[in-house]
Amino acid sequence: MADSALPLRKLTMDVTEDNGAAVTLVCRGELVAENSDEFKSQVKTLAANHQYVLADMGAVNYVDSSGLGDIVGAFLSAKTAGCSLQIIKANPRFKDLLNTTRLASVLEG
Repeated sequence: MADSALPLRKLTMDVTEDNGAAVTLVCRGELVAENSDEFKSQVKTLAANHQYVLADMGAVNYVDSSGLGDIVGAFLSAKTAGCSLQIIKANPRFKDLLNTTRLASVLEG
């Protein structure tokens, strides 16, 4: 019998640059309900030790409403920790979503 469940959507995250004050988190895949809490948790961890977390979203090809909610939650967690979360290199579809929701001015550096 074939498994009819939808496959888990993948999100990978790598810390690529860390100069002490700022860190770059490169994300790839889809930021959706199944994995967006991982993004929020990673940002919270990085925010504890940095002034800036730069989230490179150039290779994120899909963000659902839960993903967008967790991005906002991560932004607020970082701000509470005295850190600034900024979205850089947003995929064009994701950039359209940020513009539509009017979050571009808050989240993009």
